Amino acid sequence: MKIKLISTIIAGILVAGCGSDSDSDSDGKNPDSHTLQAFDPAIINMTVKYDCGENKTGTLTSRTAYSGKVTTKDENITADPAACSFTFTGDENTKDVTNGKSMDEVTYTIPKGLAQKDQLVTASPLTTYLAKTLNGAPFTEAAANDALVDLGLDGLVNNARISDVTAIFSNIEAVIDALPSDSKDRGTILATTMVLSDTLKSLPPGTPIDEIATVTKKITASVTTEYPFYPAVGTEAPTNEVIYLDVKNIATDVQNDPAADVKLPVKVPAEPVPEETKPVPPPTGGTGGGNGQDPNG
Repeated sequence: MKIKLISTIIAGILVAGCGSDSDSDSDGKNPDSHTLQAFDPAIINMTVKYDCGENKTGTLTSRTAYSGKVTTKDENITADPAACSFTFTGDENTKDVTNGKSMDEVTYTIPKGLAQKDQLVTASPLTTYLAKTLNGAPFTEAAANDALVDLGLDGLVNNARISDVTAIFSNIEAVIDALPSDSKDRGTILATTMVLSDTLKSLPPGTPIDEIATVTKKITASVTTEYPFYPAVGTEAPTNEVIYLDVKNIATDVQNDPAADVKLPVKVPAEPVPEETKPVPPPTGGTGGGNGQDPNG
């Protein structure tokens, strides 16, 4: 298997859909609008609520698009994005576009202070974990560093393979894309976010944050041992076989018996969502977006 071909396949799957976006605001650099993204990798059909304080709350009138992005011109958000926190929610229509995994009932949050003017901001399992640690307090780089330590990702920063800690939370897609496609670091980040997403969904509300981190790290260690280039199969180099795992039940098992060995579930072949797929209308009438929503992300 030619490494160049393999790299092209993996990179293409990870960033699928980005080139199909037609709006000029997809990078977030427009003072009259703000672009948000759901990413683990890109997730289509998440609804987005915002809370910008002082009773400035609402729901965007479009879901996230194939790229995982949605753009708003809501002045509550564009006036001062840093004042806003965001909640992204999935339903039966919500999927990871790179592999077709259902993201039904998945919730991602962005803490206030992370969104900045003229910059894309991403909701991911990492931002959700960070928001839980902050417990309503605004984003700080120190808190972000602590979250990476909790989840076992601090080595990427300490070894200078990733230089911008804030970017891991605000634009994780760009951080991943900057890594070589056959990099185990890429596999570690993607495995960690996948496991963390399933762990956040499966463990009961109110689970202590350190318990979430412990479960995530233990399962991730098993995933990266078997699939160091996750989501690609292969131990010495990535192959062209791309998979996904569903570890929600495993997370519950590990929480109940932390000393037990982790037995990973059967791998599932990735079946990307068709590139021409468009987001469906929100289940109820959205507010706080007016005509400023771009349904194409």
